[in-house]
Amino acid sequence: MNQFKTMKSEDMPQEKCLRQGPEALSDAELLAILIRTGTKEHSVLEVSEEILKLNPQFDGLVGLMHFDIKTYQEVSGIGEIKAVQLSVIGEIARRIWNRSRRQSIQDFRSVDAVIQYFKEDLRHLDHEVIRVLYLDNHLHLIQDALISSGTCNRTVISTRDIMIRALRCSAVSMILCHNHPAGDPTPSEEDIFFTRQLEAACKLMELPLLDHVIIGDNCYYSFREQDLNFSGK
Repeated sequence: MNQFKTMKSEDMPQEKCLRQGPEALSDAELLAILIRTGTKEHSVLEVSEEILKLNPQFDGLVGLMHFDIKTYQEVSGIGEIKAVQLSVIGEIARRIWNRSRRQSIQDFRSVDAVIQYFKEDLRHLDHEVIRVLYLDNHLHLIQDALISSGTCNRTVISTRDIMIRALRCSAVSMILCHNHPAGDPTPSEEDIFFTRQLEAACKLMELPLLDHVIIGDNCYYSFREQDLNFSGK
């Protein structure tokens, strides 16, 4: 049953959108138009509000850029097809946002640029992700590569894979970045060991590792800033 039929015509999100434009709709009303139907127990607006409450750390529709298909299916009334549609909408929003963000960053000379580029993508994840920025001789981005995506506190990375990608895209330098899902960006012994290993490989290939940045929850650790012997400095 279409839950919009239980609402007054003037209260229906579609009607409101036609009269006042999409900017007049609340986050829940925007979602309701996309979802279209609710359940026997809950209206489509109530289902939409439940989606917005999936994770309190996200403000409104921002969560759509981070939720996966299984998470959406935790909400009563959201089956596989609707979950896929919502995930696609979130991915479209994320790509638009990323493109806008990339255009605002002129180069990666500072750790602030790295943080600005990565923090919204990485700080809310519940698993560890490793990314590498491959740069040209002006420190402009050539490629942003996802190297590995792991469990809540462990991932598998290969120096060989990182170097092969660098050669394939003709990078001149690179910046390694990953997140700590627990929120504390302090490097582990494994982080330090791998950084030294990658740094040595980069030095051998004459392809500088400019920094390794670890992103936590509204905080970060930069090997370049903290280690005076780091070769990227």
